[in-house]
Amino acid sequence: MNGMTRNLLALALLAATAACDAAPTASSNFAAPADGPSLAQSKSRLTFSVTQSYSEETPQTATGGVGRIDFTGSLVTGTPCYSVTATHGVQGSTVTVTVSAASTGGFCTQVVANNNYQGSVTGLPAGAYTFNVVHVTGGSSTTAYSGPVVVQ
Repeated sequence: MNGMTRNLLALALLAATAACDAAPTASSNFAAPADGPSLAQSKSRLTFSVTQSYSEETPQTATGGVGRIDFTGSLVTGTPCYSVTATHGVQGSTVTVTVSAASTGGFCTQVVANNNYQGSVTGLPAGAYTFNVVHVTGGSSTTAYSGPVVVQ
């Protein structure tokens, strides 16, 4: 009986090895799409922080690093009474960060505020990307940055 169990296990292992020949197919999670880097094995993550300034506006920048895109910028609002947040999405070889400003309401000083931000999208496979930053304020959106970035 012990020999028979061992033979059955060996047969099952042989069948499993034959079924998983490691050859990628079009539906394989490990096959890179034709239009850019494969994100099947990784999950990207956004980190984001904001500081307000009444005098200095941070320029829009984006740089690629090892597994990441770092970026800076500024979303200008007519008052300092805004909450600024960000989300991101990855579609093929395009990474888009959406920076949104929502009024906190109430009485507020009418002074221009530079909502200066910095952030990074991590967990990206190496490759060439188009990186976009979209600003959303009061229901309207504008593209603040769009350009190529190489992730190592």
